[in-house]
Amino acid sequence: MDFNPCMKHKVIRKSVRAFAEAELGPIVSELDREARFPWEVVEKMQPLNFFGLQVPEKYGGAGLDSISYAITIEELSRVSAAMGLCITVHNGVGAYPIVRFGTEEQRKRFLPSLASGERICAFCLTEANAGSDASSVETYATLDGDEYIINGTKIFVTN
Repeated sequence: MDFNPCMKHKVIRKSVRAFAEAELGPIVSELDREARFPWEVVEKMQPLNFFGLQVPEKYGGAGLDSISYAITIEELSRVSAAMGLCITVHNGVGAYPIVRFGTEEQRKRFLPSLASGERICAFCLTEANAGSDASSVETYATLDGDEYIINGTKIFVTN
């Protein structure tokens, strides 16, 4: 595939690469060895909109297109696969479904704090009897009036 990125995409790649190399590069081995989450890096990522990559600007996000999003994840993952996954799960599994399928009330309620990184999303799939086989999970939700009650247990939370 012949792909010639536009100037915007080149700038995003260069900026994210510089950030990842400067902030994650020097500590990535230590983070992996100690199984430590880099909150100090998260604090630097928050004002740069890493937690609202595809969230529209009117909700506090960066409003990036899909190519810019992919470039960002690629450059973060090049230095730290763990941080690339963190940002992917937060944006792709947590925030973006609200952008695409949430009600306006849900967007106003959740997206600003997700885009700012005040709240960080996680993916809860793995169960003792199902592993990570989504078709075998035993957790279920039942409607109780206007609310859902979730019953079940998880053994790992990704992020």
